[in-house]
Order: sequence, then C-alpha cells, then structure tokens
Amino acid sequence: MNNENEAIINNGANQNLNKNDSRNSKMFSKQKVLENDLPENNLQHHFDSCFIDHSLRQIACIHEHCSDDNRCFKNEMVPENLNFNTLRFHPDDRKLWCERAFPDILKYTDSLTDVELLDYMFSFNHRYIRNDGSVSQFLHEGFLIFTDNNRLPVLNMKVFTEIGDIKTDETIVLSVFMNSVNEGFQKIFTKVYSNTHNSMLTQRELEIIRLCREGLSSKMIADKLKLSIHTVKNHKRNSMEKTLTHNITELIHLCIQNYWL
Repeated sequence: MNNENEAIINNGANQNLNKNDSRNSKMFSKQKVLENDLPENNLQHHFDSCFIDHSLRQIACIHEHCSDDNRCFKNEMVPENLNFNTLRFHPDDRKLWCERAFPDILKYTDSLTDVELLDYMFSFNHRYIRNDGSVSQFLHEGFLIFTDNNRLPVLNMKVFTEIGDIKTDETIVLSVFMNSVNEGFQKIFTKVYSNTHNSMLTQRELEIIRLCREGLSSKMIADKLKLSIHTVKNHKRNSMEKTLTHNITELIHLCIQNYWL
C-alpha cells in the first residue's frame, strides 16, 4: 500500500523551471490567475499527469485534458492486455478541491519565486470511485510548477498511494512542506477541508477551544468548567491530533475557517 507510484505522463518542459524568471513576473502571473479564478469544477490546469498504480493495477486520470495528449491512458497509452481498472475523481471532492484547496495553494505560494518554489512540497488526499462503485481515499504528493503556455500553475505529482484503511472520513487534508538543508522536508502548514460544517471535534473540545479563543488559560478553563487542568490539556492535545494542527493558535484559526466556532 505504501508504494510510490510514477505519474505516467510527464511534460519535460514543465519540469524544467526557468530559474531566471523575476519575482515580479511570477507574482503577476499568479495574481492574474487568482483574479480571474480557475473555472469552477475544471481540473484541466490543476494537474499535469495521469497516475498508474502497478501494485493494485489501477489508473486514475485527474488532469482532464486527455484528448490533448496521445500518451494518456484514455488514448490507449496502457495496452488493453494489462487489464488496469480506472478510477474516477469523486465529484464532491473534485468540487471541494477546485473551489477551496487548490486556490489556497496558489495563495500560499503567491510570493515565492520559481527557485524558492522548488523547496516546497504539497501533500493532500481525496476520494476516488472504482468501476464497481466502491470509494477509497488516495494520498498525493507533489510540487507546484508552471506551464510554458501562459504560465498556468499545475501540480506535478510524484506519489499516488491508497490510504483507505487509515483515512475513513470525508475531509481533505492539505499539508505544505518546506525543504531544510539539514533536516529535509518539514511540515509548515496544514488545513482541513470539509463539504459540511460538521466538526470532527466533540462539543466539550469545541467548548474548551472557544474559551481559549477568549483568552482563558488552561487553569481558568478548568476552574470555569469544573474540570482538572490535566483533562483540559488532554482535550487540547486530542483536538490538535484530530485536526493535524501544531498549537492552539493554529487550532483556533482552523475552527474559525471551518465555521466550527
């Protein structure tokens, strides 16, 4: 399951970023994309390749411009005798990804130059639908690059891994990693997206987070709710583990973004 799978379409020109581009050029091009907004529910410019999972004999097309590339599996790149099953992007996750997750990636990288962008990796999950109608989660990891034509941003994906056994809810979790010379890629940002406003946190956890937002310390919260300070700290820790956040500030910000508070 934890295998790294190759993207079966790779545009060589896309991978060779022009390191001489100026910061102003990069910021202008990305700002133009953000101002015009990418077409709703259109993944044409979000991903640069299809995926193939050799171990599970599965193929997924996520870039939605197969007709423009004869190497795509929909255009018989994969011989029929290999008998691979195709995966379809879940429509709910497709909408959520297009409207919220991918625009956040563009906003996060808006001030980065091409050279700086090489040190950032993006990880996220979403659901695919198999031929038999069953649904499973897959993990993707990759880098943001810009096409030669109009410098449109696309994700050059490197990892395609099924995680259905360990990721069972319907949220999309986006993480950003930055490369460190001494420590490799370290996670610096995480955000959880959901199609509903239902929180993954309990009412007690949300109550404690709400009081933290009001500026109360753990001891003050414990006194107010008639709990032990140990219980309050455990609720905080469990909330951060559930949401993949690293501190109370990030946790409060995530709850506000998802309308949980």
